[in-house]
Amino acid sequence: MFRNWYAVYTKPQKERKVIAVLNKKKIENFCPLVSVKEGRGENKKLSQQPLFDAVVFVHVTEAEIKSLLTISWVTTLAYWKSKPAVISDSEIDIVRKVTETYSEIKLEKTFVDAGREASIIDGPVMEFNEKTVSVKYKSVKANLPSLGFMITAEGLRQKNRTAYQQQGLFTSFPKRINAFFFN
Repeated sequence: MFRNWYAVYTKPQKERKVIAVLNKKKIENFCPLVSVKEGRGENKKLSQQPLFDAVVFVHVTEAEIKSLLTISWVTTLAYWKSKPAVISDSEIDIVRKVTETYSEIKLEKTFVDAGREASIIDGPVMEFNEKTVSVKYKSVKANLPSLGFMITAEGLRQKNRTAYQQQGLFTSFPKRINAFFFN
């Protein structure tokens, strides 16, 4: 059977409980998390919050969809034209790469267009010269048409700023500037 990605809506703030149940049932799932500062003044703490409120993505066959609705904290699935909405692999991949690579992520609602493919609209501009590679700005914007969102990300995470020394023409070259260019 062929597996697709679907968006499952959960009760508010119950994404982690749904993920635990899905993991027990050995159902592949994905809930993108972002770091959010909570508190005031010196008491600010970073916590991990879901990027999409009350949504967990699952990778299942059509036959397995009904079993998802039996999970206590699941309310429904995302539907498109009276059928469960299929989320493309490319959209899931873009969301994964963005959440792994960038620290500041914002979502904007757009129109849903299930017929279009996900696309990266705007990415980092790189300048090359004989000895170095530099990034002019470190942001990316991507369209997620079947989800109805535009995702904008800035600020590379610290782990992606590593540089290494290389012999030859390029004496220093960023090992991993951006997940979209170096995979």
